[in-house]
Amino acid sequence: MARTKHFSNKPSSRSKKRLQWNRSPRPRPGGATTSATPTSPGQQQQQKQRQRHRFRPGTVALREIRKLQKSVKLLIPFAPFVRIVKEISNFYSKDVSRWAAEALLALQEAAESHLQELFADANLCAIHAKRVTLMQKDIQLARRIGGQRTW
Repeated sequence: MARTKHFSNKPSSRSKKRLQWNRSPRPRPGGATTSATPTSPGQQQQQKQRQRHRFRPGTVALREIRKLQKSVKLLIPFAPFVRIVKEISNFYSKDVSRWAAEALLALQEAAESHLQELFADANLCAIHAKRVTLMQKDIQLARRIGGQRTW
């Protein structure tokens, strides 16, 4: 069979215009639809105002880290923590059903302090492995090096 040349079908400018006019614009979440090219200076100013400022990746995370390091409040919500403590204590002993509020607060502070130290050690393990991302194996290594605590 003989080889034949295939020419690409280049759409003419006429068909492009027809496609643009037949297509309906996709509704925007804000409810307002804008054209791709603003025609008047007033529309250009509105488009500049609508553009949301975006920070570079990592900037917001670092800001949040600094904010949380300055604060002294507990990060785990109290009610879910109390439910977990009561569930675990009920599993080990049916006799212990009531907890003092001060005891739960002390337990929560100790748990958060332990988790913070564990994450700090795991972060050092990740940095030692020349990584920035914290992985499960970093936490396991930090627990192994730090030693298992029976409590």
